[in-house]
Amino acid sequence: MSRGNRREINVRGILLVAGSEFVRWLVNPKMFVFAIIFLPLRDLIVLPMMQASEKMGSPLGILESSIATMNSLLGVILLTLTYLLLISSFPTVDGNVLFYIARMGRRNWILGEMLFHVISAVAYSLLITVVSAAQIAAQSFWANGWSLVVTDYDRMFGQEGGGETMRGLIPPNLYFQMAPVKAYLLSFGLLTLFFILLGLIFLAGVLCGKRVLCFLLQVVHLIPGCGMIMLNSSGMWGFPLAHAMLLFHFQEYMREYECSPWLSIVLFSSVLAVVGFGLYRTVKGVSLDLIGEGVAS
Repeated sequence: MSRGNRREINVRGILLVAGSEFVRWLVNPKMFVFAIIFLPLRDLIVLPMMQASEKMGSPLGILESSIATMNSLLGVILLTLTYLLLISSFPTVDGNVLFYIARMGRRNWILGEMLFHVISAVAYSLLITVVSAAQIAAQSFWANGWSLVVTDYDRMFGQEGGGETMRGLIPPNLYFQMAPVKAYLLSFGLLTLFFILLGLIFLAGVLCGKRVLCFLLQVVHLIPGCGMIMLNSSGMWGFPLAHAMLLFHFQEYMREYECSPWLSIVLFSSVLAVVGFGLYRTVKGVSLDLIGEGVAS
């Protein structure tokens, strides 16, 4: 292949890189952490919803546990830390990858890596959905309407017996504002864009030979974002964590935005475009030795 052809977009090569990385990601031994992390999430979110459903003798909506999981501050932090751990070994640089890069050029390789991060983020969010929904499937219904458990449980039972309130899982500023399908799709979209952003920023750190430092910085940046959210400070909108959670975008009862979720989607998309363009432009001058530095086993 000529030097000039290597600069052309090679769709087959891009898909090959993305597919190869995705398969490695799926069979990564670290994936067991995802199963472990859902144990506290089950106790924190799913079991209280199931217990409330049994107490009322009324089913849950099939999407409600997924919506609650994607809008739980502790849940999102745990899921984010797990996602960062799962992508910490990527991109991989072995004999096959070096062959891909030599064959198709660095820019096609980096496009494949960026596509991998998009696919892995979407798959991760879908996995969260499936695992959350599967646990309540036996006592749930399929409809684009909130269950009586979400809307009426607190009014009927409150914190009777020390139980969890539903407003602590799916508060009024979600179910007063929109139907569950829309709430799920927006929650899914915002969280997925957040994961993609984390992946591309991590990829940029790897290209600079700062894999470990970038991983640590991405973990540490969650702390001030979480702090601002807990203080209910407007400064939380300076951190992507707040934009990743639909819960904080609406006022509790009024149909008014604290920050439009569509604005968050535009902001995420704009930053992703800038980071992606920067990766595409700079990868040509990056040393492959730096790319492989600090790869986790």
